[in-house]
Amino acid sequence: MRTLNVVILTLAAVALGARVPLAAQHYQKNVLTAEEIAKGATITTAYDAVARLRPMWLNPSDITMQSAGTVGQSVQIAKVRVYVNDFNVGDIDYLKSVAAETVEEMRFLGQNETANRYGPTDGQVAIVLRLKKPQ
Repeated sequence: MRTLNVVILTLAAVALGARVPLAAQHYQKNVLTAEEIAKGATITTAYDAVARLRPMWLNPSDITMQSAGTVGQSVQIAKVRVYVNDFNVGDIDYLKSVAAETVEEMRFLGQNETANRYGPTDGQVAIVLRLKKPQ
């Protein structure tokens, strides 16, 4: 009987989950999808999307920090680099020139992930854009 109750509750939760508004659904904090961007009424650029939907990406000091190296030195804030289809295109201001409707996905990479993917980066973090293919 207990197993039957668990099954019924699980099925009910799954059925109700389909009706939960997007704002209440779980999202990945390091990924921003085209669907999420499209639901933002006032989002026109990739920068707007990040500022509104993942503002912590703009302040990487809230997420990760770079050690200056030796004891007694200050901790430096990690800089954000932007990659479009895996090409380094500059800093966070580049996102202001990318139309939101052209973005398929944006992904935030921490210091280690950025270094593993793009080589030595002096402790930088990255926002990687994957753009939609032209039709």
